[in-house]
Amino acid sequence: GHEVYDIQLADHGSLQSQPHARGTREQLIVLEGAVSIQSGTVSENLVQGDTARYPVDVPHSISSLDGPARVFLIVKNS
Repeated sequence: GHEVYDIQLADHGSLQSQPHARGTREQLIVLEGAVSIQSGTVSENLVQGDTARYPVDVPHSISSLDGPARVFLIVKNS
């Protein structure tokens, strides 16, 4: 299965998450603004129009950069 979210982050807002079940992944599309994604020890900065796919069976987070941001998030359960 999967879950779908439309997430709005305030300026310097963040969503911190604990690990999901083994093999779970997220796909994130930046609709507005810029965000930093962290999955375990790996991080990546993204801007409007960018897409990222990453494992979330480790601690992970999404944080806005330089103002508010909006992302579309799909969580794919293993």
